[in-house]
Amino acid sequence: MLEKIKNGEYAGKKLKMISMTWPFGRHEFVFGKGDAGDEGADVKFDFAKISAKTKTRINDGELDFGKIRYLTLYHNAVEVLPMLKIHEDKRMSMLDLSCDTLLELGSLLERENKIFIGLVDRVWLRDYAINLLTKIETQEGNEMTELIIFNGSLSKIEPLLESEEKLYLEEIKDLVFFLCENDKTKEKITEILETRNVIRDSWADYLSRRKGLSSKEGQGEEAPSAGPRGGALPQQNANGLPRV
Repeated sequence: MLEKIKNGEYAGKKLKMISMTWPFGRHEFVFGKGDAGDEGADVKFDFAKISAKTKTRINDGELDFGKIRYLTLYHNAVEVLPMLKIHEDKRMSMLDLSCDTLLELGSLLERENKIFIGLVDRVWLRDYAINLLTKIETQEGNEMTELIIFNGSLSKIEPLLESEEKLYLEEIKDLVFFLCENDKTKEKITEILETRNVIRDSWADYLSRRKGLSSKEGQGEEAPSAGPRGGALPQQNANGLPRV
């Protein structure tokens, strides 16, 4: 059923909700009439296990549910995250990831490629899912209103502490901790976000700034030669894009 949904539609109807009818069990699919004010589907999965056959059959970004408003993945269902096609122009209100054991993360921590989660307002990471901080990537320019760390402890985030990977979460306005152990978990995660989270300049913003520099050059002022994050300014091709 999942693979039959394309751009959030099946048989001419819009996906409204995927909900659990029983823990680790069946899921109910709700479709309805789409409209211009559609806020997106509410998607919730809870799997005890995803077979190796399914994981090899479904490629990254193959499941296209269209715009998703709330995305909740419990236990082994977090392995569905890279399989989802996240649309760059469709903002997600909330992403909620929860794992009770490290094994439920499957091979996600071994991935070389980041998992794109697009534009998102609020992110909940619970228990062992906190380790996915190094694997998820928001869209450039995203402003996350809240990042909530729930029920964390140093023993649960050992992979995160051992990793030296950069984080690509863009701006986080509010970092919130709930029910975390009093073992410096808050301090460690805060330090990681402060030192390893990369806030990238979008190319559109850079071009806008570069246009301002060009006007200064026309007035006889010398424009700086530094790029948006230091270093030489990249050369542009005829389309105004960086020349590789």
